[in-house]
Amino acid sequence: MGPAETTEEARELKDEFHDLSFSVHKCRRYHEKLTAFYAGWRDSLKVVTVCAGSSAFFLLFAGHERAAQVVIAVVALWGVIDLVYAPDKKADLHNQLRRKFTVLARELETEHQTPENYRRLAARRLELEIEEPPCKRLVDLQARNDECRSRGFPAKDLVPLSSLQRYFGYFFTFGLARLEKWKAAQASA
Repeated sequence: MGPAETTEEARELKDEFHDLSFSVHKCRRYHEKLTAFYAGWRDSLKVVTVCAGSSAFFLLFAGHERAAQVVIAVVALWGVIDLVYAPDKKADLHNQLRRKFTVLARELETEHQTPENYRRLAARRLELEIEEPPCKRLVDLQARNDECRSRGFPAKDLVPLSSLQRYFGYFFTFGLARLEKWKAAQASA
């Protein structure tokens, strides 16, 4: 094996580690975003429940039974939403995954860049994916943009997400046709 082959193999291995590092850090950011989203949702549900419950109590004492019934209905609705969507459990799951991806990111930074280490760390990355719930694509693209910014990528490399996609991407996936056109234009440029 000549020096040119060794240099090319080393460059390929370095690129593989770079891509794996980018992927792991993007996942860490993705789960960080979802942890914050679900934790905020959970906390909001708790605040609404406590405030509405207290309001119902005082409305009953004030003799406003009809208003108290409406407030109690709101409390019951919030309770059902909390039970069905379980934002507390989702926040905990994404926080655990964020922590695991952070540990993997640390290992990527400290391990020697050898083919064996690459295979081992890439396999660990795939093991973590097994634990992941279905991907929220627009949140994933936000995390990608954040990682690109942190690494100093030019603005032209950022996925052009609309304000609606950034906000409602936690609930729905939409507008991907426009993003696919952008991706195709990027590839042809």
